[in-house]
Amino acid sequence: MCDSGSDTTTPPAAPMPTETPAPTARTEAGWRRDVWPGIHWIQELGGHRAGIARAVLESGADWYKPGNELYVPQNAYLLTGERTLLWDTLSPASGHILLPALEELLGERPLDYLALSHPDVPHAGNTMQVLRRYPDCQLVAPAAGETHALYHLDDAMKVGPEDEIDLGGLRVRFPEATFLDAAIHTWMSEETTRTLFTVDWMGFPHQSGESLRRTDEIATVVDVGRLEEFHSRVMFWFQYVHPHKVTAATDALAVQFAGYGLAPAHGLPIPGADAAPYYERMNEVVRRVAAGGRGGVL
Repeated sequence: MCDSGSDTTTPPAAPMPTETPAPTARTEAGWRRDVWPGIHWIQELGGHRAGIARAVLESGADWYKPGNELYVPQNAYLLTGERTLLWDTLSPASGHILLPALEELLGERPLDYLALSHPDVPHAGNTMQVLRRYPDCQLVAPAAGETHALYHLDDAMKVGPEDEIDLGGLRVRFPEATFLDAAIHTWMSEETTRTLFTVDWMGFPHQSGESLRRTDEIATVVDVGRLEEFHSRVMFWFQYVHPHKVTAATDALAVQFAGYGLAPAHGLPIPGADAAPYYERMNEVVRRVAAGGRGGVL
C-alpha cells in the first residue's frame, strides 16, 4: 500500500480551471485534443484500475473520489508543422482509436514521421498498422541499445541526442532517456513550444472527469503519493538504487529542461510554468520506493 504523502512543503490545492479547455473529440473509446500549438494529444484510457483505486483509498489520499473510475492512460502525440510526426502509437487494442484520430487530424496531409520511444507493446504496438496506412512514413527509432529487430526498427532512421528533425515551425530533438524502461529507449523534446516528452517516467493515474485535461485544468493536486502509485509499480527498480545518485540525475534534468512543459506517456501534460516542483516530488518518490519497495502491479 502506498502512502498518499506530500512534498516537504504541502502543495496548495490546485485552482479550479479558469478557462475552457481546448475542444476535444471522441473517437470511439478514446479521445484527442490540441494540448499546445501544433501538438495534438491522443489518449487511450484503458479500463478502470480497481486495485490501484483500492490502494489509493487505503492510503487516505484526498485527491480520489470514491466511486470514480481510475485510469492509467496511454498517450500518443501528433506534431504538425509543415511536416508531421507521430510520437508513439498506443497499444494494439487501441488501433481503432489511433487511426481514426490520425485521419481526422491529418485529413489529406501525409504522416511524415513515426517516432517510437521504445519497442514496448503499449508504446509501439500499432506501428505496423500506422505504416500500412501511411506507407511513405519514415520510421524513427533510438540509435543506441538493442532489440532493433522488433517492429522493424532495424530499418528505421536512427536518432540520438545530437539529432534534430525540423518539421517546419516545430523542431524535435531526442535527448537520452534519463530513466529507461527498455534496452532501447529515447525521449523527445520539441524546442518551439519547449515541451519534453517523457516515457514511463512522470506517469500518474487520474480519475473520472480528468481525462484529456492538463494538470492546470483539474481541481486535484498531483502530489508525491499520486506519482508514487505509478512509479512504485512501473519503475519498481527504484527499490534497488542509491537514491542520491538518482535524485542527482533528476536535478540535472530539471536544470536542462527548466521551463519546459512535460508531456508524459502515462499521465496528464504539465505546463512549463508548473513543472519545477514535479522534479522534487519525483525525488521523494525515489526515496520512498528505495525505502519501502515495490508498491504492487498495474
